[in-house]
Amino acid sequence: MERHAPSAFILHYVTRHIHDGNYDLALQLGFDWEEIRLLESLSLQEFHWLETRSAQFIACEVRVDHPHARQTLRRLAEYRQALDLQNRLLMAGAPRHLMGQLYGWTPLQYRNQRKRLRLDDEYPNGGRPANPTLAEEETILGHWDRLAELELAERYLETARASGLSVRQVCRALSLREEREADILERRPAIRWRPDDGACTAMIDRFGV
Repeated sequence: MERHAPSAFILHYVTRHIHDGNYDLALQLGFDWEEIRLLESLSLQEFHWLETRSAQFIACEVRVDHPHARQTLRRLAEYRQALDLQNRLLMAGAPRHLMGQLYGWTPLQYRNQRKRLRLDDEYPNGGRPANPTLAEEETILGHWDRLAELELAERYLETARASGLSVRQVCRALSLREEREADILERRPAIRWRPDDGACTAMIDRFGV
């Protein structure tokens, strides 16, 4: 009798739950109360003796749901692709905040995965990179806009690859553009409607106009 045979595994599983006080599982699998109390009282030596004979009283029937199996295997392939993309992003310099935004990673997950990939030497804490030059920024933004049809994670990676820069630099260029656009909106005149004469008066409170 092999120790890791299905019947032995089931005996281990049921006995562990019995010792945890979960009798419902044993009952659902067909054990009666007399058998449950016996399993609960076994010494380690007695359990090993019973384990070698478990195939005599535990019958296992395995049925494979092939449609669901194929669906799950397809999801496994998708998971592998996603994991590969995450690793490529990290290797291309993806900062911590981006991995949190894309995948919900915690700082601990980010650090651990970088350690697995041995990427701790450069920006060990996902630090902020230097600003790209104006030429680099124009290159990044040009590729970013051109690749708008890609999924977001792929868009970051492909923009970095096409620009010859890191994903950190891509994030920084996008951040700088957002800051400029926000500044423009902040400076834009606010329009106040004056019903008394039907005119629109531009009010720029910031400049006292």
